[in-house]
Amino acid sequence: MARTRTHAQKAADPRQQAPRASAPAASPEQDRIPRGFSAAALGVLLVCVALVRLRLAGAPLERDEGEYGYAGQLLLQGVAPYQLAYNMKFPGTYYVYSVMLALFGHTAWAIHIGLLITNACTTLALFFLARRLTGERAALIAAIAFAVLSLDRWIMGPFAHATHFVILPAIAGLLLLDRGVDSRRPMTFLVAGVLLGTSVLMKQHAAVFVALGMGLVLWRDPGSEPAPLAAKLRRAGMLALGALAPFAVLCARLAAQGVLGRFSLWTIQYARAYATEVPWSGALPALASGLRTVTVTTWALWAIAALGLAGLWLVPWRRETRTFACAFLVASFLATCPGFYFRAHYFIVMLPALALLAGVGVVSLQRLCASRLTATAGTAVAMAVFVAALLAYVVPERDYLFAMTGEDLTRSRYGRNPFVEAPAIARYIEQRTSAADRIAVIGSEPEIYFYARRRSATGYIYMYPLMEPQPLAPRMQDEMIREIESAHPLFVVFVRSRTSWLPRPDSDRRILTWADHYLRRCYDVVGIAERLPGGESVLRWDAGVAGYQPQGEDLTYTLRRRSDAPCAVRESVTPR
Repeated sequence: MARTRTHAQKAADPRQQAPRASAPAASPEQDRIPRGFSAAALGVLLVCVALVRLRLAGAPLERDEGEYGYAGQLLLQGVAPYQLAYNMKFPGTYYVYSVMLALFGHTAWAIHIGLLITNACTTLALFFLARRLTGERAALIAAIAFAVLSLDRWIMGPFAHATHFVILPAIAGLLLLDRGVDSRRPMTFLVAGVLLGTSVLMKQHAAVFVALGMGLVLWRDPGSEPAPLAAKLRRAGMLALGALAPFAVLCARLAAQGVLGRFSLWTIQYARAYATEVPWSGALPALASGLRTVTVTTWALWAIAALGLAGLWLVPWRRETRTFACAFLVASFLATCPGFYFRAHYFIVMLPALALLAGVGVVSLQRLCASRLTATAGTAVAMAVFVAALLAYVVPERDYLFAMTGEDLTRSRYGRNPFVEAPAIARYIEQRTSAADRIAVIGSEPEIYFYARRRSATGYIYMYPLMEPQPLAPRMQDEMIREIESAHPLFVVFVRSRTSWLPRPDSDRRILTWADHYLRRCYDVVGIAERLPGGESVLRWDAGVAGYQPQGEDLTYTLRRRSDAPCAVRESVTPR
């Protein structure tokens, strides 16, 4: 039975740790709550979160979801990654999406149901990890905090970004690693490494979690006696072997499919150029802007996490808990840093560490209050503070949580991006094409390919690399032009929206000049979609296009080719 004690219970054993003189030791009874209560509370939590996510599950896909969904469809059709959809991310999320599509169907609803399940599993994994490190009460608080933080719309919690799929295998790997240090079983370290390596396949940023795992293995000692260096190195070797295995399997599969070279071009060469665009001087302003966005409604929970960081040192906590919580926070922050972009959904990888600290913060407050009041009063004060933090989120966000529709959510979070209009555009194209027809989207809206269930005439599903001042941009523009003209797709969608291009003063705009000439010569406009300043959508098709006067600058044109005969205009476009 001694082996089954939680770390928090061990912390209360005077043979394990003597309390600091500056703060009283907490009795184990203060932090214990019945496991049946925890199970019931977790069940209620997951049901409440599921009800919100189910109501919003029909929200239109945004462009990252569209990319993953389209790539998942191609995988199910036997098309290798990077063959018809180019991107700098590792393809792990593509495979996850292909599973979700196979299980639940090719809809936005299916994707968001897959996210719901993933989020619930992550919540439970974090609870079990936190319980080993901090005890039952803090673990339950951490699970609640994570579920709320990861639901927040301002951090893009309702949308199935890759970062959601990074943290599930990462948390599972760290949980197994923590158990492995106690059990000393080599296979546990191997499997933990496989899970951590799988998180890297979802997004390269997760490599910091592998480094965190290696550091914990080399630092931690099972039991009370220091482990020999040779034993630590063997465990670290097993962890490293497991972490490398998913990447090795992926490379072997991509090589067999003949796309390893393109995988290297996009995920290493281009990714390196992308990650070095923002100068160091821009890092702090970008970080401050990102933090303002993601804390606008959850600031109280972030404050409790900050309290937890201080509480690690203000009240007695085990050395292992302090070290893990601090290292986990640092690693999670570093995972948001590559490129210094600090986009809102990048901060999702920090949420498990913040939630763990929130649990520590509430229990630390409880212990401090109990030392000056009574145990019951300390618990009441700490829980009142936590409930107040939850209400500070729920009350201002009640419209989002209890009434907002999926389309309204997309409009509130993504402004005038054409995500709400994309399903109608795709439906028009799907009804007028066969599965063998190719289409092209000149703009960064891969969700149109997903909805239409038609293959792209070009692998360039994003225009951003073409607009960036990076050395591969001219070559990429030439390749995209060549691919589209060679395929001469039946339909082309041209997106005239800054957010779909993000041009810069020094961007090479030759692709825009070519698109203007090519579409005027070879295509007719058959559809116009516009998002009005008030948020409403206007769509005009066929005869309704004639005479339409746009009211703004954000327009999406659907065009049909005039003839099956080849049509090219490259000779009329002069390079910049």
